[in-house]
Amino acid sequence: MRRIFFATGNKGKVKHASNILGDEFKVRQVDVETVEPSIDSIEEIAEAKVRQAREKADIPDEGLLIADDSGLFVDSLNGFPGPQTSFFDEKVGKNNLLKLVKEDNSAKFRAAVALDLGNDTKVFTGEASGEVVEPRGDDGFGYDPLFLPDGNDSTWGEDSEFKDESSHRKEALEKLRDYISTGVE
Repeated sequence: MRRIFFATGNKGKVKHASNILGDEFKVRQVDVETVEPSIDSIEEIAEAKVRQAREKADIPDEGLLIADDSGLFVDSLNGFPGPQTSFFDEKVGKNNLLKLVKEDNSAKFRAAVALDLGNDTKVFTGEASGEVVEPRGDDGFGYDPLFLPDGNDSTWGEDSEFKDESSHRKEALEKLRDYISTGVE
């Protein structure tokens, strides 16, 4: 069983990753403080987080260290809030996003998972399309109650099992799992 150390303060992300990666991997949370750079790339933000976590966390040699970033990209807002999704939520509130979205509420959730490779990082991405809707459900975390994924009648806040099957993070983590399974040491 491979051990993956997930540098995040969000226990929900760790549970989600454990569900996706399955029994082949043991996912453990590493709660280290990282400073999220103010840039417009979730890939670069994830890389910055994993580099900072590498400096602060004591990871066993046989363990793998990952960090992630994700964002909600609303089409009618030219991709806003995107990489600033957490900042927007903190300062304005996720429910106020609906006031900005007028007619076209189509959106994408995008995720980037960065794997620490010592002197380098490898980034895996995923995307899920859907739309922003009035909040429904109490499951999940973050914007899950406001995101209705394509092909489902329930938001991720109403159906967290469907999120495990269809999320942006799932796609990125599956790419990570495939990469590790090909022989990353």
